Amino acid sequence: MNFNHYNAEDFVAEESFVAYYLQTDEKAIAFWESWISLNPEHLDEIYKAELLLAKLHLQLNETELNDAFNKFDHFIATGRDEVLSKPVKGKKLFTYTKVAVAASLLIVSSLGVYFLQKINVAQEYVSYHNNYGKTATITLEDGSKVSLNSNSTLKYPQHFASDKREVELEGEGFFEISKDKDRPFMVKTNKLLTTVLGTKFNVSAYRNLAAVSVALVEGSVTVELSNKTQKTTLKPTEIATVKGLSNKIETATFEADKVTAWRTGAVVFESASFQEIASKIYNIYGITIINKTGDNNWQYSGSFTKTDYISIIQNICFAKRINYKMNNNIITLVP
Repeated sequence: MNFNHYNAEDFVAEESFVAYYLQTDEKAIAFWESWISLNPEHLDEIYKAELLLAKLHLQLNETELNDAFNKFDHFIATGRDEVLSKPVKGKKLFTYTKVAVAASLLIVSSLGVYFLQKINVAQEYVSYHNNYGKTATITLEDGSKVSLNSNSTLKYPQHFASDKREVELEGEGFFEISKDKDRPFMVKTNKLLTTVLGTKFNVSAYRNLAAVSVALVEGSVTVELSNKTQKTTLKPTEIATVKGLSNKIETATFEADKVTAWRTGAVVFESASFQEIASKIYNIYGITIINKTGDNNWQYSGSFTKTDYISIIQNICFAKRINYKMNNNIITLVP
């Protein structure tokens, strides 16, 4: 199938893309990670699609999901097919998956029916998103601080529970956590769950990057795979990484100044592949880079402080002895 003409809404209606986003099908994950890496010009629509799915994907268990399903059926008994089976630009029907159910729940909730009282999602959680080229510091109710990188989203409750403090991150953030021995602090990403009592650490979990990582600056953290098959405890200057489709946590040491350099406006590449460079440039500046040089063996290193993207591209081109062409927000690298 040709996905080159898809927009964000089309991707949301594609079953395999939903499975990739929810990390429920290894074949779908492998396909879409490969497709996205080969079609970086579509990153903007992919990102918009993921934001839509993030809004639609309510965290319900099976009992709640079935209950919601039945109540929604009753609510729109005469018009369900029109709502849930609408073709998207002549493509396949939006099937009745969990995402479709979640979309339905949002409709019901907007009408003030049952679900706001049942799960109270809208009132209890705040979702903060940083646009390209911006960073921000968020202070949580317990005094913990989160520095949020560009193109990153932090979801957190207005009030933490009595037994835990849990937030969700997509993108990159630096966490300075207030100590609370009775309420562990947990950071959920698409592949890892990080648990601490009070410490400082960096989490990188951009969906357009192949690896998810947790880098500990001070204190102690426990890092666990989302599927709970592996857990490890980090010491200061240790970083835990999960690469690509791997279900294995790898640990190594790191230089804190380089990993957290983004907090001061620096852009650092360390033996970076083209995909790593393209993803970082996109996440920071919203600029898509396409490689048409024929050279896929990149090992580029460089450091830039508060620099515009054109200067970075020019330095990369000089080091690689290549040229570039620019059209709106797309830069194409050529021999």
